Amino acid sequence: MKLRRTSRPAVDGLAPGERVLATGDGPDGDVVATTSRLLLRGGSVAWTSVETASWDGEAEVLVVTEVPDARGRRTRHRVALSSPRRLVDVVREQVTQSVVISRHITVDGRRGVRVTGRRTPSDELAWTVQVDSGIDLADPATKARVDAAVALVRNEVE
Repeated sequence: MKLRRTSRPAVDGLAPGERVLATGDGPDGDVVATTSRLLLRGGSVAWTSVETASWDGEAEVLVVTEVPDARGRRTRHRVALSSPRRLVDVVREQVTQSVVISRHITVDGRRGVRVTGRRTPSDELAWTVQVDSGIDLADPATKARVDAAVALVRNEVE
């Protein structure tokens, strides 16, 4: 049995050294996973900015949720794919592979912060901090405990 390689679509605007890993066909065009990001219709999301990615097989939709912004809002992308091929597996691999460390540290009762370090394509760490609801960063004592929690996690890998 011969295996055939399918040709990958030409992708404009790739950075030097960035390679296409997988593609998926959808009703609105191709979705492309590269070594550094996911190219979606109308933009792209760096792997270091993806909090979660999941596949809804019934609806044939890839759901990509970005890490929260400074105000705690998450951008969610729902992308219909009629032919995902290897794309879903590659997206999961890239998201998982980018996470170096992720810890939840309590700072006030059960509430705390999740500190996550993700490896960038340039081999640096990009840090995100998610504060649980009810944590008052305006309180100097709480803010100091949050800062200490972030420093504790960062010191584990830096």
